[in-house]
Amino acid sequence: MSTPPQERMCPHAEPDDGHTIPHDFAENPYPFFTNLRDTGSVHKVILPDGTPSWWVTRYEDIDACINDHVRFSSEVTHAVNRPEVQNSQALIRKDETLRYTMINRDPPDHSRMRKLVVRAFSANRIDSLRPRIQELAAELLDRMEERGEAELIEDYAFPLPIGVICELLGVPREDISYYGALVTKLVGAARPGDGLSAIAELKDFIAQKMADKRKAPADDVFSAMVQAADEGVLSEPELPAMGLQLLTAGHETSIYMISGGMFRLLQHPDQLAAVQADPDLARAAVDELLRFDPPPVPGVFRHATEDVTVDGTVIPKGSLVILCLASANRDTTKFECPERLDVTRAENPHMAFGGGVHYCLGARLARLEGEVAIGSLIRRFPKLRLAVPAEQIQHRSLNFLQRLDSLPVVLR
Repeated sequence: MSTPPQERMCPHAEPDDGHTIPHDFAENPYPFFTNLRDTGSVHKVILPDGTPSWWVTRYEDIDACINDHVRFSSEVTHAVNRPEVQNSQALIRKDETLRYTMINRDPPDHSRMRKLVVRAFSANRIDSLRPRIQELAAELLDRMEERGEAELIEDYAFPLPIGVICELLGVPREDISYYGALVTKLVGAARPGDGLSAIAELKDFIAQKMADKRKAPADDVFSAMVQAADEGVLSEPELPAMGLQLLTAGHETSIYMISGGMFRLLQHPDQLAAVQADPDLARAAVDELLRFDPPPVPGVFRHATEDVTVDGTVIPKGSLVILCLASANRDTTKFECPERLDVTRAENPHMAFGGGVHYCLGARLARLEGEVAIGSLIRRFPKLRLAVPAEQIQHRSLNFLQRLDSLPVVLR
């Protein structure tokens, strides 16, 4: 177990004036992370909207902080009186629903809410979904095969995870496209007003689905949530909040896990060839791709509930703290040759799924989706290749998540 950071670091160090995020960070954040790690674990970084934040960049310190939910809280209320965090936290501050999601709650509320849905994401339940995920993947691949080329995000990486989560939650297939567009609108919102508009539409959508389940319950997650609300286990604002998180949490991340993962394999043909030669490597390949280039960049948000010293730097009470999971995954003290993509990597304790009480509820489902999606794709189309030069593949600007703008490929 990691020692709490303030107990192993010297207690007082002056913060720097604040780094600015480089203009090419979205395309390649890793040189910036390396520069930060090389000079210390904790750095003051000014976000694009002017918000000061404290980035923790080394694996050991991130692991200690992410397991300390007392001093590093997920609840924005610990920062509500700090005007400098108003911009980056505007959506959470302005919309009650977001404040009630599990991701923005601490125990015991977080524990109570998580307990209600953890059974739906149990190992047995998720493993039982493999045939259905394979079936959905095959349907999408059949459509792609008819054309001989594809835009891998629109045709495959986008509809596959949406189809899976909607079936698990109990959202009708005819609603999938509308829901997917709303989630993309939310995570890509450039201004708080755009995000609030998307949230309002999603809340209306969820309210209708919940009303439908109340009239005709089924064996799905939304029905169980409605029952929990009716029994008083979930409060009135927690019901739509939980629905919102479950619908959105694994959507954009799974899109990038599949599309970004395939992009990296196509950039590393030796690693792609290794997975094609040994299909049993698919699962390990997914974990290595998540380590090498995870969906959440830079990482997860926390708020310091007191002055905390990490690596000799005092993070003031109320500060916005970003635990840089993507940086931890490239830490040379934890991974051998972390800059190298290696699908045969034996020891891979990556942090793409976070850690502590907030460890990703859908981690097992994400791994299964990635294994089936990537494995099925490269088996069906062994000559798969990019339709454009790799340098033309661009990243879309999202709120602390990675997303390729498009990924055109030739299948034969």
